[in-house]
Amino acid sequence: MDYDFPLFRPPSEARSLILQVTLGCSWNRCLFCTSYRTKEFLVRPFEEVERDIVGMSECYPVARRIFLADGDPMAAPADYLLKVLDLLNRRFPSLERISTYAGPTNLMTKTPGELRMLKERKLDLLYLGIETGNDELLKRVGKGATAEQIVEGSRKALQAGLRISAFIILGLGGVDGSHEHAKDSARVANRIGPQFLATLTLMVGSDARIYEEIVMGGGFRLIDRKQSLQELRWFVEDLELAGCKFGTEHASNYLPITGMTLPGDKDAILRLIDKALMDASPGMLRPEWMRGL
Repeated sequence: MDYDFPLFRPPSEARSLILQVTLGCSWNRCLFCTSYRTKEFLVRPFEEVERDIVGMSECYPVARRIFLADGDPMAAPADYLLKVLDLLNRRFPSLERISTYAGPTNLMTKTPGELRMLKERKLDLLYLGIETGNDELLKRVGKGATAEQIVEGSRKALQAGLRISAFIILGLGGVDGSHEHAKDSARVANRIGPQFLATLTLMVGSDARIYEEIVMGGGFRLIDRKQSLQELRWFVEDLELAGCKFGTEHASNYLPITGMTLPGDKDAILRLIDKALMDASPGMLRPEWMRGL
């Protein structure tokens, strides 16, 4: 199958078949994200997607998990998505789960009935970027949604039976906004109640000065390693979630945490963070050369 690159997927979808339903991102204006800058958003013609599904099913007929790309498939009309899901279910008899990225505003445009029909066709898991729960910061980075809209869209999906894997971006508020970013993000995560919650850490590479002075401006300063750990602690200490798997295993983070469930492991997570803050041994934190997006 000929993919339209660049192509991205969550780390947990490493063993899933990837089907490009859309190309690019329908919003594509977030200042912290350059993933789809080279692409113009497009809902692929169904005939092209059908051809890809048939080809995939002939090569991997026993596939159990499929991930829908690119960055914003939920922007596609519900009837189009239903046709895609129906075909996937017919062609893959062992299919257990379909997952995709989702934006909060696109979830809001879908009716509860449409979301339930998607769920009935094995669309099960949505990867959703909260980014931050701070409205001022959401506006500043160009997210295109308020905290209330993120909560509303997420709750609508959850009520339809879909599961959500949400994430925030450590460092998004810089040094001065670190505390508010952490606390507001925890508040929004608590209101949503996702089944999975993770953090990423803002990375701008060699463009740090440009990002600080031109993109963000206004005295914005990127946080350092220790400040990211402190921000993580501020975030975790306010989480009040039940039955939520929590992790920081993404390669952008300094402190990898995996296999933890809230609320039971909350104290253990805080102890790990405190240990890293007090005595960051070389084997505990990810070195800079191993960090990436």
